[in-house]
Amino acid sequence: MLNRWKRLPLVYKVLGGNAVVIIVGAIGGTYITQSLLEVSGIELALFFATAGILLSLAINYFILRSALYPIEALQRTVERIDRGDTAVRASLTNIEDPQLARFAQALNTMLGRLAAHTRMIETHRAQLRRMSARVLSAQEDKRKRIARELHDQTSSSLARMLLNIEMIGEAVPAESQEMREKIGGMRVLCEQTLESVRQIIFDLRPTLLDDLGLASAIRWYAKNNLEPIGVQVQFELANELRGASLVETALFRIAQEAITNIVRHAQAQHATIHLSQSPTHWLLSVQDDGRGFDSATALNESLADQRWGLFGVRERVELLGGTLNVESTIGKGTIIHVHVPLE
Repeated sequence: MLNRWKRLPLVYKVLGGNAVVIIVGAIGGTYITQSLLEVSGIELALFFATAGILLSLAINYFILRSALYPIEALQRTVERIDRGDTAVRASLTNIEDPQLARFAQALNTMLGRLAAHTRMIETHRAQLRRMSARVLSAQEDKRKRIARELHDQTSSSLARMLLNIEMIGEAVPAESQEMREKIGGMRVLCEQTLESVRQIIFDLRPTLLDDLGLASAIRWYAKNNLEPIGVQVQFELANELRGASLVETALFRIAQEAITNIVRHAQAQHATIHLSQSPTHWLLSVQDDGRGFDSATALNESLADQRWGLFGVRERVELLGGTLNVESTIGKGTIIHVHVPLE
């Protein structure tokens, strides 16, 4: 009988409890009225009202307390879910109300499906990261191959052409002033083309990165791109630091993108580039005092408008297991913070 009572829905328990109050009140009231005929009606009414209220409160408190205990347990479960603990499950052992039991089972089913979908999303995300890593690796290999071909073929051919032009210029008689001017113009054009090819080679694969390290490569790139447009650069670079080739290449590309954004969009006058190491991480930051932007929507808008700069930076940072923080306010400049593991 007690087990059947516990399994009743809450509404039936409340109705049953109040029915008990009415029955007890009717029987008790009749007996007391017959026993206390000499007591005044007002006193009897006050006594019955007080006794009925106390009895009703006691019975309803017992019923609601026993029924609300599993609800409190479910509330604690939902609060843990809200904090991000999707592995938690609602306990069914102490829930005797059938409606609450069905709710708890539905909640556990939902959590199970959520966990399955989360595992699927993480699997797809891991696959996407592996694919992105392969794409970036293939991209760097392609850059390296093109840079090598430009250096070994195009740059060498231009250097030989420049040498031949200088030899021809020396062989032209001094009185052939017009011819000497044309040859001089050809020499200047050849020198400019050779310098442009060398700049392209460095953009594709900076030899300084392999030879002297990350700090030297970043300093050279910043000086050659920011100072010509009037941006004063302050460097806070630890020159002696070296790391894994993959990490150094990714950090250089991130700095390269940040510097390119300053050149193209920032309209800045000053920039600060910081590079250091903690015991476990690389720390890179690039700051400018330019016109800034809305950092809250920048990454999403970069996708919508097909501006892949910040999106590419984020992808590289995530592939290295690091964190990216972009702080910018319109009219007050931008700072990009990057933390990535040493290896």
